[in-house]
Amino acid sequence: MGAMETLNRTGRALCLSGGGYRAALFHLGALLRLHATGRLHGVDTISAVSGGSIASAWLATRYLRGRRDESEGFADWCERIDFKADVVEPFRAVARQDLRSAPVLLTVAWNWLWPSARVNLLQARYEKIFEGVELRDLPASPAFVFCATNLTFGVNWEFSRRRCGDFQTGYLRRHGRISLATAVAASACFPPLFGPLRLPFKAEDFSGGSHRSTYGDHLRDRVELSDGGVYDNLGTEPVIKSCREMLVSDAGAPFAFVAGEHVFRRLLRYASVVGNQAAALRKRLFFGGLRSGDFEGAYWNLADRSDAGAEGYSLGLCEEVISRIRTDLDKFTAAEFEVLVNHGYFSCVDGMETDPSGLAPLDWPYPDRSGEDAVRIALRQSHRRFFHARWWQN
Repeated sequence: MGAMETLNRTGRALCLSGGGYRAALFHLGALLRLHATGRLHGVDTISAVSGGSIASAWLATRYLRGRRDESEGFADWCERIDFKADVVEPFRAVARQDLRSAPVLLTVAWNWLWPSARVNLLQARYEKIFEGVELRDLPASPAFVFCATNLTFGVNWEFSRRRCGDFQTGYLRRHGRISLATAVAASACFPPLFGPLRLPFKAEDFSGGSHRSTYGDHLRDRVELSDGGVYDNLGTEPVIKSCREMLVSDAGAPFAFVAGEHVFRRLLRYASVVGNQAAALRKRLFFGGLRSGDFEGAYWNLADRSDAGAEGYSLGLCEEVISRIRTDLDKFTAAEFEVLVNHGYFSCVDGMETDPSGLAPLDWPYPDRSGEDAVRIALRQSHRRFFHARWWQN
């Protein structure tokens, strides 16, 4: 990358990875720490994928509904609020909801023929959570960017206040009335459980776009979007070429070193290996940019700790228990909620350890969940995707 391009970089970007409710809660813990240090106040762009999009959309909604009036900027709102009470704790009611099971059960007989119906049911549930907010309602700063994967052209698709589309398809001429729930549903419709989300637009609704083929505009008539993590699970694609500072919060699942036992598991294993390599390349691109000085930044993740002696949960607990918590949208218990927020908070401390603003006092968000023996007991079933006892746990 040339020196001139590096000099033209501006702004601070926060990238939130995918991973269902697990990722959303982990990111909320990291946001709590960034707020405590004052770093959240100065974020210019929040780029998010899948579970990260849930957390980002929640933050945007809390800001829009909680500001004194339309003139109160994001930084002033951050300065005024109690972030744990006003943003983190209200999300507890969301995490108690099972967004997955009803759409799956209602469409199980015919989902493979009409997969969009299932994701439409998921979108309807998001509409209630995000209170009818539309892309045009989002603030100009910070820019909230929600990433999905365009299955037609195999590229990253963006939803934001500024634009909606991708460089191959082009960008919608009018997109402001698209709901925030639609953006999150597209970003978080993880396959194969949820099929792609079909957008109700035709080729003439787009401008620009670099794709040219013998199909003409036929491909633009059928845009289908899947989970943003299929293309880039870190959410760095919209900002890696333009931002001066990048903060990456990674709640992705660690690669499991096991072989498939039968045909279905082997098929899943093929996809897992491909996805792992894509994620590794994204990380390599990010860390390469850091080392070369193209941009500044920090990175923290869910699976391990950069300092085994740092405050927070031990490396053993992270690897053996927390990293195995399911990436799903079923009900999360109080213990899962509080442990993941705690872990996101201290993982962010690890990632920002060289930052002078990280000198803010360290406090466990939920000190009652600091004991590791109790955490192991409380989370002993958290890796299971179908554990019905969660339905009646608090």
